[in-house]
Amino acid sequence: MSDNQAYVPDTWFQKVVNWHALRGFGQSKIASLSIATPFVGYLILYHEALRPFMGGLGGLIGSGSHEQCGPWISFIGRLNCIYFGALSLGIGTIIYRVFAHPVIKRFDDISDYVERQISTVSARNLRSMFVTIMSRRSGVARQLLRRAEWLDRSKVDFKVASDAFSTRNDRSLSVDVLRSYYNVRDRYEFRPLATMTAILYLIGFGLLAIPGLFFTARVGCVIVFGD
Repeated sequence: MSDNQAYVPDTWFQKVVNWHALRGFGQSKIASLSIATPFVGYLILYHEALRPFMGGLGGLIGSGSHEQCGPWISFIGRLNCIYFGALSLGIGTIIYRVFAHPVIKRFDDISDYVERQISTVSARNLRSMFVTIMSRRSGVARQLLRRAEWLDRSKVDFKVASDAFSTRNDRSLSVDVLRSYYNVRDRYEFRPLATMTAILYLIGFGLLAIPGLFFTARVGCVIVFGD
């Protein structure tokens, strides 16, 4: 590893768009519930068949004469938004589940990963993680190597490394290796696919929001201009 491979901090984009951020957004209960909002709203306020069960609430938008209140988007238009929005979310979720590393999917965040792994980590584990770190973030690997040369398999025999790990029992080094390894899997692995997934999620939720926005606007219009 050459000395001119200096440490380069993570960019703003890497900190914002990464597999962990997608995990939190795509798997959250709030996001899942928000997806159902347009469906629930449509069923309650657009279906005349629900009127007897909703105390007259069903079909509210379709009743009366409110020409100035639309509809501003056709039923087919709403259906298309819902379909393609759900399709976009589905494709993004497939990409996430296939390409996000198990470390990202299994642990809540980097702190949870370090806390649960620190007590069982070994010299062999750390050396294996170091290979991944070195392949993606050579500057970080160079800093770690200055603290513990035995991390590099090509320089130090495993027995020597194991003895050095047992003798020093450097918890801070283990924590730094674990955190660096998680960050590599999170922010540097399959970056184009992570970006694509983020775009698909934005498109999906944006399309799903369109019927709800028009629906909310019509409700407001009926309230203001209704008889």
